[in-house]
Amino acid sequence: MCGLVFLYQTGATEAGLKQKVKKALHDIAHRGPDDEGILCVSPAISGHRRLSIIDLTGSPQPLTDLSGRYILTYNGEVYNYKELRERLAGRWNFLTNGDTEVVLAGLVIHGADFFDEMEGMWALSLWDNLEKRLLLARDRMGKKPLYYQVTSSGFACASELRALEQLIGEVWEEDSNSTADYLRYGFYLPGTTAYCGVREVLPGHILEWSPGREPLSEPYWALPMSGFSGTRRQ
Repeated sequence: MCGLVFLYQTGATEAGLKQKVKKALHDIAHRGPDDEGILCVSPAISGHRRLSIIDLTGSPQPLTDLSGRYILTYNGEVYNYKELRERLAGRWNFLTNGDTEVVLAGLVIHGADFFDEMEGMWALSLWDNLEKRLLLARDRMGKKPLYYQVTSSGFACASELRALEQLIGEVWEEDSNSTADYLRYGFYLPGTTAYCGVREVLPGHILEWSPGREPLSEPYWALPMSGFSGTRRQ
């Protein structure tokens, strides 16, 4: 299953960032009992809990490229990763045997267009330490969860709300509009949660954020729609 967290917080020490991430990872340890990883390039820090499915002894996370510019934390499985790896082999020196590095290589080389080639389920964060830009994404149907919140000092995201709350370190307030939606429809509207300012990345979407800018969410996939061409009998 796996779980991920990311925190960008200006004014925080590296020790303070790590303390928050460790608490957050502790709250989602059930998602990944096999390994824990933390990578800090202050004021940004990424964390991961791993359930080993592919490349059991390799593919540690967070995973970086050789230059250290890109940092990937990834939850999911790409079913066609071997085929994608073959396509990328001439442009990337693979050091692991799993799908995580294939995702990293594809996003570094092709950008968000690589999601069109991926078949599977995923939630991920990719931090560009050079341009200070974060990319979040979820699979087409939203199988894997990913929540986020913009703060006065930065940005945080996590696979579960309890982990996100640890990163934020503040008491959340109920969103009365979301509560009304839940009572009216029986669920929170897509992209919203029960709490003010706490959002979810939409299925089939990418979300980009940079310090000082509002998050920008865009779809990379939509369910194809077409008119009915059959008959009443067919």
